[in-house]
Amino acid sequence: MKRLYIGLGAAFGVYAIVMIVYLLKGNLFGIPRDLVGTSADPHTFMTAQEIDKAESLSRIRSLAYFLSSPLQIGLILLLLGVAVRIRSLSEKLFKASFLQMVVFVLLFTLLMDVLFLPVDYFLFKIDLAYGISTETLAIFLGDHVKDFLLNAVGTIVMVWIFRLVLKWSPNRWWFWFWLLSVPLIVFVTFIQPVVLDPLYNDFRPLQDQELKAQILQLAADSHIPAKQVYEVNMSERTNAINAYVNGIGGNARIVLWDTTLKKLQPDEILTVMAHEMGHYVEKHIYIGLAYGIALSLVGLWLAFHAYRFFLRRWAHKWGIRGENDLAALPILLLLVTVMSFISAPAQNAFSRVIEHRADVYAMQLTGDGNAAIRAFQQIAKENLSPVTQPKLVHWFRGSHPEIMDRIMYFKQYDK
Repeated sequence: MKRLYIGLGAAFGVYAIVMIVYLLKGNLFGIPRDLVGTSADPHTFMTAQEIDKAESLSRIRSLAYFLSSPLQIGLILLLLGVAVRIRSLSEKLFKASFLQMVVFVLLFTLLMDVLFLPVDYFLFKIDLAYGISTETLAIFLGDHVKDFLLNAVGTIVMVWIFRLVLKWSPNRWWFWFWLLSVPLIVFVTFIQPVVLDPLYNDFRPLQDQELKAQILQLAADSHIPAKQVYEVNMSERTNAINAYVNGIGGNARIVLWDTTLKKLQPDEILTVMAHEMGHYVEKHIYIGLAYGIALSLVGLWLAFHAYRFFLRRWAHKWGIRGENDLAALPILLLLVTVMSFISAPAQNAFSRVIEHRADVYAMQLTGDGNAAIRAFQQIAKENLSPVTQPKLVHWFRGSHPEIMDRIMYFKQYDK
């Protein structure tokens, strides 16, 4: 095992050096020559200082992304021996297997959370330093506690179901677990706008009645039975601009950040809202949900085989008893982390298609390319977002088309 750890450490060291050199050196954000001086050129709507800050922040965030997943994988491997000790402790504390599982999940989740807190705090301080975040330390820590509690409850439920299914069907648990997880995923998506989101922010009906009437008219033109538009007080957390649609069925909500209301003009806001309505009209939430569920089926099948192979090959070296051992659960976490990282390009490629479709719908609904261009120029400026990204970053982190491409698409509607 010592040789394994040394080998993995060396591999991570080489990987880290390669990523540092790739992300921190050279011109990664250049635009095509034929776009220089156009509305897609950041020099036409951002200062040189803003462009430098945007590119620097992007490099830091991308480096953190590409290093954090391998770090988490390595950390889980290092903690497998600790997981065995936590399992033994839970067995000493309780005889009931359910309570043993609750104790194990809580302690291991807390351990991982504490060990990764410095990374989260570093990114929190970076966003503060660059003027993106307005969070206080109290809000940061409060959100962290909420994240931990929600994650712990969700993990306990999923682990409890997993262990029951594994015991009942050792060779087909991946399928039955997937089947049982589908209604849970749909349920969480359904309650998120009305139960989960308000735990973090205050939502209220849009106060600007004139803008509200314009947005509701767009909704009526789109045959959306909307009676309300919400604004959320994100200014206590960020200076960035955003809007979104989430939830399903009658719980679907179209939401504007209050920063968007302050920093965009009404016609720019209408193009943003038309984009969000495009998601609703074209049922992107349902399509995304179906895509995620299908991807999870493939992921669970792969996890089943990898989990069994890993345990047969190395379980005895850590003192893990078998597939249903609590101490084996971190291996599943490791596999999920690996597959989430590897599948990110596929997930983002799908997301970019959906986002472009919403842009198309926004232009069909408003036809106002000029307002859309101004909106995305302001989004790039306020969010410190480079208009283009290096390909590797775009594949792994780009859930939306590049701002440069979006502006050039809107330009054909700029009249």
